[in-house]
Amino acid sequence: MGLAAAKETITRRERVLSAVRHEPLDKLPFQLDLTDETHARLALYFNDDDFFEKTGSHLAIERNEEFTAQPHGRVRDMFGVIWDRRHGGDFGVVEQYLLPDAALSGYTFPAPNEKLIREKCQRLMCRKEEQFTLYTIGFSLFERAWTLRSMPELLMDFLVNQEFAHELLERITEYNLAVMDIVSQYDIDAFFFGDDWGQQKGLIMGPPLWREFIKPRLKKMYDKAKANGMYVCQHSCGDVSELFPDLIELGLDIYNTFQPEIYDVAAIKKLYGDKLTFYGGVSTQRLLSCAKPDAVKREMRKLMAELGAGGGYIVAPTHAMPNDIPIDNILAFLEVVQNQ
Repeated sequence: MGLAAAKETITRRERVLSAVRHEPLDKLPFQLDLTDETHARLALYFNDDDFFEKTGSHLAIERNEEFTAQPHGRVRDMFGVIWDRRHGGDFGVVEQYLLPDAALSGYTFPAPNEKLIREKCQRLMCRKEEQFTLYTIGFSLFERAWTLRSMPELLMDFLVNQEFAHELLERITEYNLAVMDIVSQYDIDAFFFGDDWGQQKGLIMGPPLWREFIKPRLKKMYDKAKANGMYVCQHSCGDVSELFPDLIELGLDIYNTFQPEIYDVAAIKKLYGDKLTFYGGVSTQRLLSCAKPDAVKREMRKLMAELGAGGGYIVAPTHAMPNDIPIDNILAFLEVVQNQ
């Protein structure tokens, strides 16, 4: 159970393209997003290190992150931030903020690791014939800035050190654009930008500050993707409903994560479903982590009926499935998406 793959009449990539174009579909595209811990647990369960390739997931994703192992369960990322992974979480906890003062003096921004980026792009190209390919730039703006400065200090900078905040975000954008220049040399379908702006209710920084500090940099990145004929996918956890008109204006194609604890997903689909493709929607916060498998299947089928009408939906968990999700619920997820 969970790894059976039926023979397809169209490729998974073609199915995603049809969804994004809001064209008729034989069935909905899907993605089994997993944290590293959950991936390792499932590899043991299936006794198969290559199990993921047999799930039928529609997206091929490579991440721009680069980590170097450090002693005592720590890693250093390409911006020099050290993460302590002994406390759990997707990446761990920032050990020390590298910009304690509102100044960039003494800090050197990284250059893109061109060799590694090209290796990742080549891996995507090997999968392009079958799957929809995305190159992910995570921690793309706000998150990258606060990992260097700390979130409380960065939010204060938005108010009292505005010149510094603009300079910091602009330098991060310059790095991202340099990465994009390399990736754009390959025939990859989309850029996927990760940047959490939302809380359970509303934005962390509020719409005016988002529009002042984040939106102009997003425009530069989205415009570069579009100029190279690529789709744009944006991840943000939390409630960013106030920003959907702005994101559509900027040219966003796919929004992830679409949490049902936060949104009336049917109402948002009705408002914006002709302009956006929603990727996610299957709750990791409550449904997959807490419900029984039959309830998972029932709620998923209801969600897919609501969001899949007219295209514009990629079925997926609202976040990479963390390690607290029972394997039976992951199998329930796979049963539903594989047997549409």
